[in-house]
Formats: sequence, C-alpha cells, structure tokens
Amino acid sequence: MLCGQATGVITDQKTNEPLEGVNITSDSFGTTSNEQGEFSIDISEGENIQFSFIGYKKIILPATKEMIVQLEKHAIKGELVVVRGGLSDELLQRSSSSVSVLDHNNLKKADGSHFQDVMATVPNLNAAGGTSRPRYFQIRGVGERSHYFAEGPPNFSVGFVMDDIDLSGLGMAGMLYDLDQIEVFKGPHSSIYGPNALAGLISMRSFEPMDSFKSHVSLTGGTDNIQRISGMVNIPLGKMLALRIATSSGSGDGFRKNKYLDKTNTNERKENFIREKLLIKPNDHFTMILTALNAVLDNKYDAWSPDNNEDLFTYTNQHGEDSQKTKAYSLRANYNKNKMNATFITSNSETDLVHAYDGDWGNDDYWLQAPYNIDPNVTGWKYEFFDSTARSRSNQTLEGRLQYGNVVVGYFSKTLTENDNASGWLYGGDATLAASEFKFDVSATYGQINKNISDKLKLIMNLRKETDQISYKGTASNYYYGPLDSVSFDLDHDLLGGKMALQYLINDEMNVVVSASQGYKAGGVNQHPSLATENRPYDPEYMKNFELGLRRYTDRSTVHLTGFYAKRQKQQVSISSQQNEGDPNSFVFYTANATTGSLSGLEFDGSLQLNKMFSLNGSLGLLNTHVDEFTFESDSAMTSTLGGREAAHAPQYSFNVTVDFGREKGLFLRMEVTGKDKFYFSDSHDEISEPYQLVNGHFGYNAGSWSLKIWGRNILDTRYATRGFYFGLEPIWNEELQDHEYPDKKYISYGDPAHFGLSLDFAFD
Repeated sequence: MLCGQATGVITDQKTNEPLEGVNITSDSFGTTSNEQGEFSIDISEGENIQFSFIGYKKIILPATKEMIVQLEKHAIKGELVVVRGGLSDELLQRSSSSVSVLDHNNLKKADGSHFQDVMATVPNLNAAGGTSRPRYFQIRGVGERSHYFAEGPPNFSVGFVMDDIDLSGLGMAGMLYDLDQIEVFKGPHSSIYGPNALAGLISMRSFEPMDSFKSHVSLTGGTDNIQRISGMVNIPLGKMLALRIATSSGSGDGFRKNKYLDKTNTNERKENFIREKLLIKPNDHFTMILTALNAVLDNKYDAWSPDNNEDLFTYTNQHGEDSQKTKAYSLRANYNKNKMNATFITSNSETDLVHAYDGDWGNDDYWLQAPYNIDPNVTGWKYEFFDSTARSRSNQTLEGRLQYGNVVVGYFSKTLTENDNASGWLYGGDATLAASEFKFDVSATYGQINKNISDKLKLIMNLRKETDQISYKGTASNYYYGPLDSVSFDLDHDLLGGKMALQYLINDEMNVVVSASQGYKAGGVNQHPSLATENRPYDPEYMKNFELGLRRYTDRSTVHLTGFYAKRQKQQVSISSQQNEGDPNSFVFYTANATTGSLSGLEFDGSLQLNKMFSLNGSLGLLNTHVDEFTFESDSAMTSTLGGREAAHAPQYSFNVTVDFGREKGLFLRMEVTGKDKFYFSDSHDEISEPYQLVNGHFGYNAGSWSLKIWGRNILDTRYATRGFYFGLEPIWNEELQDHEYPDKKYISYGDPAHFGLSLDFAFD
C-alpha cells in the first residue's frame, strides 16, 4: 500500500558532488538520479530503498519523505577509467561506444616507446608495415595500408588524434611517454568524429598539468644499439596555472644488415619529441589547456630484398628515408556550470614527410650475377631505381560544442592542405617528376541526445551533417612514357552519419547496448599520372553497422564483449596494379570503388584479479570480411576482376594473453603472448601471410621512487610478415628470348626479431 513519495539528493561522500545515474530501487519501483543528484520514488510504509552506483558501495536505507544520501567510493576494476574522446566524458562502464582503453597503468607496464608496441592488446586492430613506424591503421579490416605516392587525398578510414591534434595518417608520431591513456573506438564513428572515422578512431591523451611538483626520468638500453632517455617535470605556477613538460629522445640501429654497404644502421630509428602543456584554471567553472608538440622522427628505410630477407640482409646501394617532422598545438577551453557545459577546441599542425627508398632493392654487382646478367657494358643500361616522395601537410581544426543537460550540439570545421612531390629514377635512367596539390575543406554540424526512458533503459542518438570540398591539381614531367597534361578536379560531397543506441542497465555491475550507426568516408582523386582521367576520381564510401555489446565490472574482473555486423557501400579498395605486364615502371597504386562489402565478428577484452599478486588480462578478436566482386582496368587492353573474397590485412583472429605478478613495491613479472591469423597482403592479388605468435615479457624490482626492469620483445625470435607485394621486380635473363623478363613474385617485409634491454625509472615528487 502506497503511503507517498521519497525525494532527495545523492552526493559523493568526500566531494559532495551530485551523482547522476544512481540506481534507486524499492520493493516495487525503481528510478535513477538526475544531473543534480535528485530523485523521487514511490514508497510504502516501512519500506527500505537501495542505492547502487558503479564505483560506489551499495547501501540500503529506510525510506523517508526527504532524504540526503551520501555514497562512499568502492575500489573496483576500472573505477577511474573515463572515456574522454566522445562528445562528453563518460565512464567506460557506461559507454555506448565500442571502445578499448589502455590506461596509464597498462602503458606503464608496456615494454615499448611507440603505439606500435602496445596495439596487439586491442582486438581487431592491425597495422600494415612498410615504413619504419606504421602511419596507417586498420580496424576490423578497414583502413589504408600504403604510404606511396599517388594513393589519393589525405583522408583516412581510421583517425589518429593526440591531445586534440588531428594527426590522421601521421601515426609515426604516436610516442608513449607520459601518456595518460589511449582510447581505440571501433566501428563507424563519423557522427562523432567526422571525416576520418569510417572504421574508428585512435585517441591518445597525455597527462594534464597538476597542482603539485612532480618529475620523472627514464633510461633504456637494448640490443641493436637501442638507446632512449625520457624526462618529465610538472611545475605548479600559483593557484591558477600549472605547466607540464615531457620529452623523449631515442635511437636504434635496426635489425637488418646491408651487405653491399657493410652497414648495420641503414634501417635505423631516431625519434625525438617534446610536449608542453599549460593548464589555466582561474575558478572551478573554467579550464583551459594549451598543448604544444614538436616531433622529429629522422628514420632510415632499407627493408626489402629480392631474396625476401632470407638472412635479414639487404643489398641496396643507397639507403632510404622515412622521416616525419611535426609542429603542432591545440587549445581546449571548457566552461561548466549547473547543467551547461561549453567546449571550444582548436588545433594546428604543420608536417613534413619524406619516404624514399632504393626501388630496385639491389646494386650493380647484385644484378650482374645470374640469373639476371645485367652488364651495363653489354646491355647499355643499368638496373637502377630510386624513388622519393615528399609531403608537406598543414591541418587546422576548429570546434565549438554546447551541452545542456543531456543534449549536445556543435560545429566543426577543418582545412587541410597538402603538397606532394615525387621523383623516381627509373630502370632505364629516365626521370619521373610528379607533383600534386590538395586542399580539403570540411564543415559539419552535429547533435546528440541521451534520454532516460526508464530507470534502467537509456536512448542515445546522434546525427552529423558534413560538407567536404576537395580541390586537386596534378602535374607530371619527364615521364617515362612521354609528357603528360596537368589534371585538376574540384569535388563536393554532402555526407550524413548517425547513430542510435539503447543501453539497458541490468544492475550496477552490468549493462548491455544495442546500436545501429552509419559512417562515411570522403571520396577523392588518385594522383598517379599514368591513370586515365576518368579513373582518377573515386566516390565516398558509406558503412552501416549493427552492434550488440555487454560490459560487466566487479571488484575483481572486467568483461567487454561486442558482436558486430557491417555493410559497406561503394567500398574503397586500394589496388596495386602493373599497368603493363612485365614492365616494373608501370606499377601504380590507386584507390577504386568496389561494389559492396561486409564484415562481421566478435570482440572480447577483459581482466581478472586472481589475488593480490596475480592478474590476468586478455583480448580476442574474431573477424569475417568480404569484398564483393568488381572489375577495373589494369591496362589499356585488359580488364581485371577482383574481389569475391576476404579483405586485405584482415586476419580472422587476433589475440593477446597477459599474466602479471607483483605488488605495489617489490619484485614484478609479466609474460605476454600475442598472435594473428594469416591475411591477404593486398586486394589486388592472392598472396597471404602466415599465422604467427609472439612472446614478450619482463621482470624487475620496484622500490617506489625507482624501478629496474629487464625486458624482451619477440623473445622466441619469430619471423612474421608485416607487408607483402606480388609483382615483377627482378629482371630474369631468358636464354630463349635473349631478353630480360620480369616474372611476378611474392616479396615480404618482416617485423622486428628478438630484442632485449634494460630500463631504469626514477620518480621525484
């Protein structure tokens, strides 16, 4: 029998901040608290009310008409993990997005300096090799793979953002030192993140300045002359200001030896960055963070050989370059009071990229031997090819966002300009010079609403309308096949993305989410001068995605489980085609629209605290992809058919299992096993990799203010492929024809072999 209503306010016991979304249940009714922590629930005489919320101890209180409820925090797994890459901050446990988070504890335990070293823990995340560090990534089999000239405008399927700075296509800058957390959003997120999120987005966020002095120094040394020194200092500057500076400088010779040049460092890495962050907080309502980043990666590139790195030897007569120089800044200002939250974000980055390599992978002595028999004194020509692409990119973004209660509206704009210059000294000695100019303008409006349908059911909807304007001009001179006319295009695309999700709170530990979304990726223009004019532009791609996810958190374990199915329309595929059979000079890269494609799968990641000393972490990605059959013009007289199979760089499974042992102080140990299934190297041929498993680990001692660690990566020295091509490179002498032929052959580049090292960390507080 009802006797009235209980009303009240729920706050945090220590901070007195109101708590939104607390589950409130009586014997017959249930509700949740609003943004101010307020609630109202029907009650019967003598009834008790239960209050439960993620991260807080559950309490039961006698029902009264006016209640003041304070909840005490309860240490459970993931309690402090907040997803910050969306339109508003949210607890990972209550996120409606499919997202994997590597927090600072995970990153601290990692034995690496780059995002490449930790990405195996994220299910269905892959990267194609071919550079000293991956620039592009694939999520669920969707994403760019190549870095060569002529592959379209600088828009990408997987975005890459660091401290609000758009570095999409510039993943080489993904250094790990002094990072707070990494968020990997999977599936179409164009409605939230815009033009570079068809397949997902990687958001890296460094630590923010604090109101107390802290400093840290890290020293690392290892095999192949690995050296790295890193340091951080956090300085409070009065009541309103704080400054944090982090820097890291490292190098390594690489693991390949160039037998012709007799050098061990033709694939070396030299990576340096400095980041400054200034926090301005004049009061409790207003916060501003200014970030400046300077990254210099002066790496070499000598990775391929005609014998497929049989002994990890290369034979080039000149090593290449794989460098990136980025100067960038971002400004985030936030005003938060009552129900209103206003955010302003702007960023600017200037980047110079160079990718150059010895395209014949050999030297005069190498090609003189059988079965090549190229003697310049007899043939009258050298087999020599050096290719170089230089890119200059400028990127400015501006975003304004207003949140009132559960409603978010915003505006986003982006202007990206890129100048590409390519040169290649071809096998006959003739030069190719090609240049491209891109301008990519984006403007978008978006909105999102979160609505509580009941005490357990929430509806999340967002929508984004975007306009892309692409201008392009391409020129080529001294071309191998003769002079070519300049080509220019102006493209306009109106794009629409959105998402609708329902989240059901089973209890304070577990919830399920079902969602439907549409993502998009802009069209563009292929740059390669040998392509016919009508084959240069390509259309935007759309993806429709459906997901069912479950999240469960207890004081000892976490479980994230997601099933997904997606349909791709006008699917963009990367094609590497030898336009004229047997002619290496006609080998081109370009993007084309297939008909349709699909992908489906399952993703799991979780953790289990076995006891105070042992913990277990793991992830599993299962993936099924399909590119429907399509045709394209391979040369002037031939039409080829591709597709009807799995997508490239989309292994059917990937996994990670990690065991950690240790206390807060004392000895610690970690063992990690990662693995991937075989995958196609390209959408253009049928060559595949081999499945592989890698073992990593470390052990050491933590004294609190300092720690010492001995680490190993790929401890068993497993050979595994990161990139592969199938084309005619080697000039094989044919006695019958008395001429050279270029038969197609599979060429493979391999990942890093075993590396071992020592790391020493000091903290000064």
